[in-house]
Amino acid sequence: MMKMNSREKCIVCFKEATDGYELIKHHIQYFPEVVCYVHYKCHEEIHAGKRPELIQYQEGDSRKFHNDKKE
Repeated sequence: MMKMNSREKCIVCFKEATDGYELIKHHIQYFPEVVCYVHYKCHEEIHAGKRPELIQYQEGDSRKFHNDKKE
C-alpha cells in the first residue's frame, strides 16, 4: 500500500489531526492500493466531486478490493 501522506496532516485542507478531528483513510486507487488521510468533512468533499484527482478508480473496484480481502 502506498500512502500519499501521514495520519498527522490532511491532504485536502493541510490542517493537522486534533482531538475529535481524527483523519480517516481514503482510497485514491484500489489497484494498486494508494491511500491518503483526510478529515471526515474533507472526505465528503472528495466524494462530492470537489477533488476529482483524489478518485482514480473505476466503479466496482471498491467491492472487488473488499471481497478480495475477505478471501
